Amino acid sequence: MRLLALLVLLASQALAFPRVGLHEGFTRFVFDLPAGSTYQMNTEGQTLALRFRGVKAEPLDESVNSEEVASYQVVVNGAVVEVFVRLKPGMRAQSSTLNEPQNRRLIVDIARGEAKAGTSPAPQPKPAPAKAAPRPAQPKFVVVIDPGHGGRDPGAVSPCTGVTEKLITLDVSQRARRYLEAQGVQVVLTRSGDTYPTLDERAQMADSKKNLFISVHVNSTVGCPGRAQGIETYYFGELLNPSLLEQVVRENGGGAVGQQLTRVARDAAQRAAGDILAQLNLRWSRELAYTVHNKLIQATGAVNRGVQQAPFYVIRNARIPAILVELGFANHASEGRRLADPAYRDTLARAMSQAVTRFLGVDTVAQR
Repeated sequence: MRLLALLVLLASQALAFPRVGLHEGFTRFVFDLPAGSTYQMNTEGQTLALRFRGVKAEPLDESVNSEEVASYQVVVNGAVVEVFVRLKPGMRAQSSTLNEPQNRRLIVDIARGEAKAGTSPAPQPKPAPAKAAPRPAQPKFVVVIDPGHGGRDPGAVSPCTGVTEKLITLDVSQRARRYLEAQGVQVVLTRSGDTYPTLDERAQMADSKKNLFISVHVNSTVGCPGRAQGIETYYFGELLNPSLLEQVVRENGGGAVGQQLTRVARDAAQRAAGDILAQLNLRWSRELAYTVHNKLIQATGAVNRGVQQAPFYVIRNARIPAILVELGFANHASEGRRLADPAYRDTLARAMSQAVTRFLGVDTVAQR
């Protein structure tokens, strides 16, 4: 199957920039460089960025989904061509150049482990060892889960169902942590008790040393009981639906503080529109949002309120895939009772953890 995938991919990209090949243990990117062209290469978090001058290319946004690479994007900006490769966790890039009569060829191999710059990436045949070497320990995936609100901020409180948001979000997050840790995923909670980390303190945990960030919340609407119900999931971006503004302000702290933080987040969303790396990360956040959302809907049968963009402050500056999940409405008569049920919260936590392991490819790593 891997050989077939390689042949299909090579056939479709014979003249592409880059050309991509799938090999046993590594994914190879080949860039044909005309005489006089230049390039720079660096890695930021799980993004390998290459910047070329003097080459011709067409814009691309392609999924690879090999064991080493999730996807890549080619961005053409005048005389500059940029290629962004989304690496899977634990992967490193090593490069070499091959000089040919008419041009140079840059070869970049993505594989597990430490890169050794300047060495040839081409695999060399080796005699079989008399004794198999011990398999190196797999790197830890690190996920940040943010139980919304807490401490002095209870979040949504519904007297008609007895649901308090800060208690639900903490319980679901702790259950998800147990499921993920059972799969070998390290989980960092922004709070482990009834405390209130600020939104800035929570956001600072979404650094490039982590793999993804999920902020967990419970929704509410006017009335007791209210009529709205269902699960909705957000990734950061412009507020495309003005009717969501009140909810965004509430989740950003409410009152004058929430309004101010929402203005800051909306400004960040506008700046992100001109930042290629930020836009690439938003694409991955969108992928994470749909993966988690679809699994939650499938597991619970809840009303599907969809995946949307919104300027939530806590995920505004994340350089890793980051989303905010609203698990349901605290003040809906039946959904509030479900949220108050530990068995239902366990279903939510299990579904969330399964979506995260799918997004990270934990099963694939475990089989290697």
